Amino acid sequence: MDNEEKLVVVAKYSSPVDANIVKGALEASGIPAGVIVDNTANAIWMAPVRVVVFERDLELAKKVISETDEAAPDVTEE
Repeated sequence: MDNEEKLVVVAKYSSPVDANIVKGALEASGIPAGVIVDNTANAIWMAPVRVVVFERDLELAKKVISETDEAAPDVTEE
């Protein structure tokens, strides 16, 4: 279990398109990233679409997002 890496949410968006743009920007910067969409909850409650990275990459990912104009999260972080 020591080899498991923790995933953390770096940003949330109301649109899967926006989240995937950010994911692409992170990956272009060498940061592995993923998008988590809960389609069931999204249809009912408009649940945010989450962009996740490994915990070790969190600070760099925040920097990349802040430097990407179109990447400003439209849903606040928790």
